[in-house]
Amino acid sequence: MTSPDRQPPANLKELFSFRLNVLAYLSSKIAALVNEQEFELDSREWRIIGLLGAFSPFSLQALAREVNVDKSQASRIVSALIQRGLLQRGADENDGRGVQLSLTPQGKSVYRKVFPKAVKRNEALLSVLSEDDRQCLERILAQLTDRAGEMLDEARQKATKNRHST
Repeated sequence: MTSPDRQPPANLKELFSFRLNVLAYLSSKIAALVNEQEFELDSREWRIIGLLGAFSPFSLQALAREVNVDKSQASRIVSALIQRGLLQRGADENDGRGVQLSLTPQGKSVYRKVFPKAVKRNEALLSVLSEDDRQCLERILAQLTDRAGEMLDEARQKATKNRHST
């Protein structure tokens, strides 16, 4: 819904979601260039290591959801990181058949090297904003993330209804 004095986007490049995607892409490319060059990690590998470094352990399914890749992609990435000695599988105490993933000591070492560089890039990107603007951005991102989650739920419910009505 637009306000009376605001013109709606005239083309794809003016859509908020497109502009946000461009920002995310640029930010990811910067990280990928640095992480591939210095640590031989692509962006998805780094996201997995970053999540496990901060929130370990994860099941494969939960990790795939958090990294925003499908389970088969996550499985291939995890297998490659296990082969490189960065991740390990462990038993899930709550589910006898389940597997929990965590970092190996070598993986933790990589995380401790890469994360400070990610923080530094993050701070460099945000350095163009005042402290008030940064706080406002954080609030806005939280609001938009919540709203996007609601909209996704609504779209899924509608899709389910449409499938069942045909």
